[in-house]
Amino acid sequence: MTTPPEDLIALGRIIGGHGVRGWVKVQPFSSDSDVLALATQWWIGRPAGPLSGSSAPETPRVIDVLWARPHGSTYLASIKSVADRTAADQIKGHTVFVARQAFPALGVDEYYWVDLIGCKVTTDESGQIQTLGVVHEILDNPAHPILSVKQQCLDVKSNAMVDRLDDKARPIFSLIPFVAAHVEAVDLPEKTITTHWPTDF
Repeated sequence: MTTPPEDLIALGRIIGGHGVRGWVKVQPFSSDSDVLALATQWWIGRPAGPLSGSSAPETPRVIDVLWARPHGSTYLASIKSVADRTAADQIKGHTVFVARQAFPALGVDEYYWVDLIGCKVTTDESGQIQTLGVVHEILDNPAHPILSVKQQCLDVKSNAMVDRLDDKARPIFSLIPFVAAHVEAVDLPEKTITTHWPTDF
């Protein structure tokens, strides 16, 4: 299979070689990156930017992973086609992707962060269900993850939900601890998260 699947998720970046056997060191992007140690195939491609010398990202190509394991705050991995330090350094800076369909199944009340991003967030704090906004990103916190929710409201003229803005025309965010005390339910098929979070906080 040479054509990248449509469900690739960026999980980390190769930051260089490690040792003389061609091992690579990967800086993970989030806690979902533990999938790096479980997937047998990665897709890697050089991103766009001044360091890569390209205005467009490189089309990812597939590689076979012999093993990968945590190493402090990074991951070490052995790649089938990378046999020495020189070859490992040649893919430094490449983004590492894994197909979402390759992610292992989770247990009850466990979620991959990538599945929560874009979910509509509602709150019943006032006694009625109200739309609070959409999940913009997940913030890693030692105690628990935090949902960064971009607040939205109904625009009467267009009858559509639009971002709420502050006095300087910047989006307003709610930061909601992703714990049972504040999150009532997550419905991934419907892409909705029900919370008890105050609308003005």
